[in-house]
Amino acid sequence: RARRGAMVNPPSARMLATCLGRRISCIRSVQPARGGGGGPVASSKPPSEPLVETDELTWDDGTANPEPCLDQFRLVGKNQALGMLVMGMGGFALLGYTLSVKDKPSKVPYVPREVLP
Repeated sequence: RARRGAMVNPPSARMLATCLGRRISCIRSVQPARGGGGGPVASSKPPSEPLVETDELTWDDGTANPEPCLDQFRLVGKNQALGMLVMGMGGFALLGYTLSVKDKPSKVPYVPREVLP
């Protein structure tokens, strides 16, 4: 006799397990193995002659286009960056001074009566 409230009978449980097993095996066949199959850029050639003196300033990460080791950020100049830093720090200093001037509770040496029960 079948019990009430039984979720799945044995034949349909086997069928469900078989279907799920097939789905998992399909996913494994589609996923790339060991990271794919190469990168989008070509590899660089090994050096065939002595290296130049400035070679240590170039980061050769194995791609065809090595990049410089030192950042070459030319969007903002030194003076403009210094001006931004001074303006930012000055703004925070002005905010701190304004808050310290308008700090009324620190000027009252006692607790107001409204606070006490």
